[in-house]
Amino acid sequence: MNDHDLHALLEDPAAVLRADRAALRKRLADGEGGEGGPGREVFTQAEAVFGRAEVGRAEFASWLHFAATVLGHHAYAEGVAAAEPGLPWRTVWAWWRPVGAYEATPNLSGDRSVEVFDRQGRGLVKVWAMWCEDAWFDLATGQRHAAPPEEEAEPRPYADPEEDWLFNEDPEGWALHCPGTWEEPTPLGAGRYLIHEPRGVVVVERNEAALASWPTGGADSSSWESAVDEPWFAPGTRGDGPPTAARLDALQGPDWVTRIPREELPEALEHPATRAFLSEVGLPRHWAAGVTSFAVAEKPLLPLSAAIPEAADETDADADAPNADDLLHLGEFEFGYGDDGPVFVHRVTGVVYVRREDDAPEPGPYPLFPLSRDVEAFVGFLEGVRRRMGACWDSYPNESGTGAFLGAMERRDSAALTDGTPAARVWEHVFASITELSVWGY
Repeated sequence: MNDHDLHALLEDPAAVLRADRAALRKRLADGEGGEGGPGREVFTQAEAVFGRAEVGRAEFASWLHFAATVLGHHAYAEGVAAAEPGLPWRTVWAWWRPVGAYEATPNLSGDRSVEVFDRQGRGLVKVWAMWCEDAWFDLATGQRHAAPPEEEAEPRPYADPEEDWLFNEDPEGWALHCPGTWEEPTPLGAGRYLIHEPRGVVVVERNEAALASWPTGGADSSSWESAVDEPWFAPGTRGDGPPTAARLDALQGPDWVTRIPREELPEALEHPATRAFLSEVGLPRHWAAGVTSFAVAEKPLLPLSAAIPEAADETDADADAPNADDLLHLGEFEFGYGDDGPVFVHRVTGVVYVRREDDAPEPGPYPLFPLSRDVEAFVGFLEGVRRRMGACWDSYPNESGTGAFLGAMERRDSAALTDGTPAARVWEHVFASITELSVWGY
C-alpha cells in the first residue's frame, strides 16, 4: 500500500471499518501517509479518546462517529453510520474539546450546570460554567441558539429514565467502552442522553436494534484510561500560530477586545509591527486567570511620564532603563491584592516592559524590565493561558496538559522565560494560575 492508497483508505469510512486497526496505526506511527485529511483526523482522534481496546467493527464505528462529530466532520460521520448500521450508539451532536486541541471553549472545568428547557414546543440546552460564557443550543440538533426571554423558557423537570442507561457499569449493563467521566447523564427520552463533563457536552442515542443482542458485562473505561495514541490534525487548523483577530474575538468576545484604528495611533509609536498588531489584532480589554488579571489602560499609549509620573522619575534615574518618553502605556497587571504592574511598549523597538515595585530582581534592572519581545508575544502568552487552562485542569489521560502548555509558551518567546530573569518570574506567576492553582484559584 502506497501513500495514495493509505490516504484513500482513511477517507473511506467503510474501508477503515474493514481494515486492521493495528496495521493502520503502525503505518501512521512510522510516518507514512504524508499529511492526510479528515479520515486521518477521525481515526487518530477515536483511538486517542477511547484507546486501543480490541472492539468489534460495530463498536469501533460508534467511536469513529463520535470523533467525526466532535471534529465537525459531519459528512464522514454520516459515512460511518451508513457503512455500519449496527453501531450500538451514535453521537447526535457534541460541543466538545477534542484530545490535543487546546481551545478556550468549551471549557467546563470547575462548577458548571447543563439545563434543559422547553420553549414553544422546542427543547433548548443552557450550558454555564465558571470559565465559559452562557451558551444555548437546540436540543435536537446542537445548533447554537440565542438566549430566549426568561419568561418563555420553562425548565424541563427531571424524569427517571424508563430504559437502562447506555453506559451502565453494573454487570447487567451492556459491554461497551466509554470515557470514565461519562457519568450521571440527563435522560432525554427515546433512547437519548445528554452527557456533560469538563471537556464539553454531548448528546448520544442508543441503537435499540443493535443492543437487543449486545452482550452484557457493564461499561468499561479502562481503555480510555490507558489511551496512549496522539491525535493528528491537519496543519494550520488548530490555532497554534501567532494570535489573530478572529481568535482573540473568540477568546474574549468582540466587545472585550481593544483595537486602536491606525489613524488614532500616536505618531510617537514608530514600531511598524506594533502599530499593525494594535490596530488589526488588538489587546484583551480585560483578561483574568487565577488571582492575576490584566486590563487595558483607560487611555492607551500615553507616555510613561504622563501615565505614571512618579515612575518616570525612577526610570530616568536608572542608567540601564529606557528613556521614560520612549515607553507607552498599554495597561496594568494585577498580580494579587495590591500588587500591580503597569505594562508598556517601547515606541521604537516594540519590546514590552513591566514595572514591578514588589519585585527585587537579582541582577536588575529594577523596577522596570523587559517582559516580552513584542506585543504579539505578550498577547500570545495571555491567549495561551486562556486557551489551554481547561487542558491543564482536566487533561485527557493521554494528554500532558501542563507540559504541552509550557512547551507552547517556550516556543512563543523563549527569551522571556529564561531561568532567573525578572521576566521569567513574572510569567511563572501568571502561568501558575493554571499550572499550580486549581480552577477555583487556590
